[in-house]
Amino acid sequence: MIKFLLPVLCFLLMAVPVQAQQNRTPYTANNSMQISLEGARSTYDFQSIKMLVRYDQNTRKIECLLPIENLLPANDSSPVAMVQDIFFASRYPELYIEIEAPIEQINARNRNRQTLNSRVFVNIQGIIKEMVIPVTFTPDRNAITFSTSFELMLQDLRLRVPARYTSRLTGRMLFTIHSARWADLRN
Repeated sequence: MIKFLLPVLCFLLMAVPVQAQQNRTPYTANNSMQISLEGARSTYDFQSIKMLVRYDQNTRKIECLLPIENLLPANDSSPVAMVQDIFFASRYPELYIEIEAPIEQINARNRNRQTLNSRVFVNIQGIIKEMVIPVTFTPDRNAITFSTSFELMLQDLRLRVPARYTSRLTGRMLFTIHSARWADLRN
């Protein structure tokens, strides 16, 4: 009896994660984010066009995932390794942001752009910061385009920053997401 139940149990355990993966909404790629680190003498700007975005209908949140290695200097004065060092990319390789976006509220009034105060959760170095910020949404039938900008302070998050950067940075970080887009490619 045990010889019969063991293979059936193994099959069921393998089938459950496969089913869960099939129901997940896929990411939409090629979205942009810019991060500006305010310095004592200048601003260090980094940007990426490789941010992934998806909408989770269960939590009603937009999920943004950005591998830190994809953030590149936006100008010559920004050191190449600075952003990887500050975000400890070797230990925390991704920046993860969730934005509350109830689709019925976004699509409720009209098809024009609208700005809503949304709760945002930012995960940096395993530390989660929650805040309410304005997010501009441009709804469509099978897509959501959104833009936002918000500021974080290194001190407020209690992030670990390498000593060589503490005298160069003020601690202010500005995150800008401009016209990121999620499209439901399943339909």
